[in-house]
Amino acid sequence: MKSPVPPQFFLRFFKWFCDPGLHPFVEGDLYELYCERVEALGKKKADRRFALDVLLLLRPGIVRSFPFIDHLINHLDMLKNYFKIGFRNLSKHRFFSLINIAGMTIGMTCFVLITLYIQYELSYDRQHTKADRIYRVVQQQKGNVFRGSDFFALAPMPLTPAMREQFPEVEAATTLQIREALFVRGEDVFYEEGLFADEYLFEVFDYPIVEGNGETALADQNAIIVTEAMARKYFGKKSPIGQTLFFEDDRPLTVRAVVADPPKNQHFTFDYITSFKNYPFYKYDIGQWNSNNYRAYVVLPEGYNPKVLEDKLSAFDDELKAAYSSFSFEPPKFFIQPLTDIHLYSHINMEMSANGDIRYVYLAASIAFIILLLAAINYMNLSTARTSQRAKEVGMRKVMGANKGQLVNQFMTESVLITFFSFGLAIGLSFALLPAFNRLLGLDIPYFLDDNHLLLIGMLVTAILFGVVSGLYPALLSTRVAPAQAFKSGWFKHRKDGNRLRQILVIGQFSAAIVLAISSVVIYQQLRYIQNKKLGYNRDQVVYVPYQQQAILDKTETIRSELLKHPQIDQVAFANSLPLNMLTQGIAENWEGREEGEELPIYRNWVDYDFIDLFDIELVEGRNFSPEFPTDSTESYILNESAVKALGWESAVGKEFEEGRVIGVVKDFHIQPFNLAIEPLWMRFINHATTYYNGNILIKINGSDSKEAVAYLQKTLKTILPNVPFEHHFMDESLNQLYESERRFGEVFNLFTLLALFIACMGLFGLVTHQVLQRTKEIGIRKVLGASVSSIVNLLSKDFIRLVIISALVAVPIAWWGMDRWLQDFAYRIELNWWVFAIVGLLAVGLAFLTVSTQAVKAAISNPVDTLKSE
Repeated sequence: MKSPVPPQFFLRFFKWFCDPGLHPFVEGDLYELYCERVEALGKKKADRRFALDVLLLLRPGIVRSFPFIDHLINHLDMLKNYFKIGFRNLSKHRFFSLINIAGMTIGMTCFVLITLYIQYELSYDRQHTKADRIYRVVQQQKGNVFRGSDFFALAPMPLTPAMREQFPEVEAATTLQIREALFVRGEDVFYEEGLFADEYLFEVFDYPIVEGNGETALADQNAIIVTEAMARKYFGKKSPIGQTLFFEDDRPLTVRAVVADPPKNQHFTFDYITSFKNYPFYKYDIGQWNSNNYRAYVVLPEGYNPKVLEDKLSAFDDELKAAYSSFSFEPPKFFIQPLTDIHLYSHINMEMSANGDIRYVYLAASIAFIILLLAAINYMNLSTARTSQRAKEVGMRKVMGANKGQLVNQFMTESVLITFFSFGLAIGLSFALLPAFNRLLGLDIPYFLDDNHLLLIGMLVTAILFGVVSGLYPALLSTRVAPAQAFKSGWFKHRKDGNRLRQILVIGQFSAAIVLAISSVVIYQQLRYIQNKKLGYNRDQVVYVPYQQQAILDKTETIRSELLKHPQIDQVAFANSLPLNMLTQGIAENWEGREEGEELPIYRNWVDYDFIDLFDIELVEGRNFSPEFPTDSTESYILNESAVKALGWESAVGKEFEEGRVIGVVKDFHIQPFNLAIEPLWMRFINHATTYYNGNILIKINGSDSKEAVAYLQKTLKTILPNVPFEHHFMDESLNQLYESERRFGEVFNLFTLLALFIACMGLFGLVTHQVLQRTKEIGIRKVLGASVSSIVNLLSKDFIRLVIISALVAVPIAWWGMDRWLQDFAYRIELNWWVFAIVGLLAVGLAFLTVSTQAVKAAISNPVDTLKSE
């Protein structure tokens, strides 16, 4: 019978660590015991027990002597001593230690929070298993410029079926669209945001099915998949499977599955999923290559170059050419866009939701770096200020035989101690402050550190590097003193080699702080300009209620008459679009005086008789729509001044335009955010024949207290249209929300500006302390000789104020360039005024003087007898 063989790895491991004198005896016992276990327990269990026995033998008395381990033990003893001395020094100088820890903690807390923000922004759409292989198909329509771009995040319905059929490299492809729809269950009526998709959706995206069968549900037009949140909303704790929801008020859909709530860090969200056959335009779009009402996503093989597929999409040029033969612009060209790039890099027309911006991520990373760097500089300055006090300690250590490396290690240990303590505080503070940080940014960033160990390790490594960099310069500077010089106590005050570096650090600190301060002021001015700029219409006390049912147009007069009965409601109007963010654009191809081939892209809005009066929009020529002219509802147009100018007319009233004639011209008013210029616009009368199914009810309220009027509005609309939910909005609030990201951007700047200034002043305080320590006797002698407090303050302050003035001169051109670039995103913007830069610079100088003077005055009023005794 063949002898059993124990695990060779553990056998060799035992031979390596075991004392050679004991090895033959112990190994024999191990093997004998192993053979007994093989017979009794079997080989697998015996192997496991053998491995455990080997590991248990790793103990003193059996392990051989390793020189490097002995060396390590000696080093551990030395390291223990470093920490002991470090703790004593930190405890002895509590004030400086507190300032150092506070500065580092602030810097690291900012770093952790901003890192969480960056991690969150970069995580968009990455939860899908195939995220790095999913691509969105977008198109360019040359000649069809909309809002400054001819790129659109849209695709025709036939595209993905054709791609699946003709391109074998397409592993999966799906067509989908997002739309808000009306749902009714009993007396509950809500608008829900839904995903209309074909049956291939789950081959592309990962949405975990919690209950039911979701993959087959999308093949059934009468089925619906709801999210967990929507299931709770309509069915409580009961299972929704098999239950019925009424879609668009009267169409029954059966719940076939429940999916997990979609994460917020993806470029679209939804409350339910149903077949795209339920999409309102589906039956009109079948086979239509110009039906750009959908979104197309494909999955490509690992390592496949998407550019290859992009080039192959030209295979559909014939279909597109035929479909767009009657259009005034070129047939579209398709492009492939990575899914993970959409949130931060895509800013094209018809995005499914507001995307982020990679520039904000870069900005956040820059701020984190600046704050962390300022904290490091702050520590270096404060440590340098204390170096003169420790010169004798360094000299004594050198006399006792300490080498330069040991002294550096001692100082570095203290730096790392502070860093680790600050890092622990920063982790706790970031957890506590994250909810407030989320409110500031308007996001829902989770605390990634709970389950992201790599991120936590990365932050810890950064903290260690931060501590090393912060403590390296003070450590090297301190250890360069010779023992004889150290005991004379005059060594430190006469050193010049580090002075220039400290000056550069102060200039860098205040330059960064002043740049942030100037930026904060400019951003505030621009936002105030937007809020106060004349829009060309009156938005005050205007409430609007969006609707998506064309049946409302049959009841407009009833709604109007009932609402006007309330004494606080002055006017009621109906409009397809609001003068906030108009998205409907078309091509005008017929007008009086048009030359052959001439076209005009023009925005469109359908309004009623009271729209212009309700918003106090000024008529500069002609008249408003009127019920006294029956043709106004079918043939009449009202243009804005930009449209008249683009058409080349001096007078527009009475001229032929498109399907009728122009009856009036309004003064230009803003129809989009301020990053876009005012474009040509026409308005027509709203009715069944000329408008879409969605629109807005507008009411003008008089008086400052609008609660009663809004309550009456809701009650009236509920009575007239009981199965239609209504949510009211105020025009001025909605306008402000268009600039919410800029407002939050400004608040973030304000916060970090204050932190930067605070840390910079702490660094300046450290340098003042350093200078006062150097010149203690000089100050005492000057006071004995009759120097005044003001002259001593001036003596100690002038050099630092000069550095801050240089910082302002460095910061001004940088801030000017940065803010000019930022303002270029606005079509209507403020001018950069020199006095803003001057005031911020003067305030920075004043703040620096206040910081310096606190320590300078303290030194100037001290007793000369005490200072002259200083050694």
